[in-house]
Amino acid sequence: MKSIALLILMTALTVSCGDGGNTVKGPSGRGNQTNGSNTGVTRSEDQTVKADSTLANTGSGTDLPAGAVLIATDIVTEVIIRPDPEGDPWESEKVAGYKGEPLVDGIFNQIYDGSLTVYDYHSGEPLTRDDVKKIEGEFKNDRTKIGKLSFTEDWYYFPEENRLEKRAKSVTFGYELYNNLGKVYAYRAAFRADLQQ
Repeated sequence: MKSIALLILMTALTVSCGDGGNTVKGPSGRGNQTNGSNTGVTRSEDQTVKADSTLANTGSGTDLPAGAVLIATDIVTEVIIRPDPEGDPWESEKVAGYKGEPLVDGIFNQIYDGSLTVYDYHSGEPLTRDDVKKIEGEFKNDRTKIGKLSFTEDWYYFPEENRLEKRAKSVTFGYELYNNLGKVYAYRAAFRADLQQ
């Protein structure tokens, strides 16, 4: 009798708990299974959009391209764009194709002409042009000292094409800090610039 009561109790708990709270409502109103780590990575047929639609809203404020599966949101990718030439040669090879001066200069130009607001990396507070001029003065107005870029991205997988697409939402510039031997020992975040989607 005790085993039957225990079995009924376990069944009732299983039914009432469902999937342990790992279901979130997608745009269709049906539940999407998450991977349980709350990273925004989902496994669901609901995330795949039929090829006849151009965009669908995922419910998270992100438009999903046709045929895409959203596999990651707000992934941070950091790239050291000025590696130590005396260090690991692979670090230099990885960024051999980098030609980012138009990006760096373009963002600074937009800040100074008032068409772009950037934000403090730590607090998220908007920075004024004077704030940015002060920050730029910290690396002696030498933009080649921006040695690290940090991108916040969403990643989309297109299963029909076996293709991955990354969409950068923001970029943070990091400028080099030197030790007493003149070697880079760290990077300081200058500001975060949001990018148009």
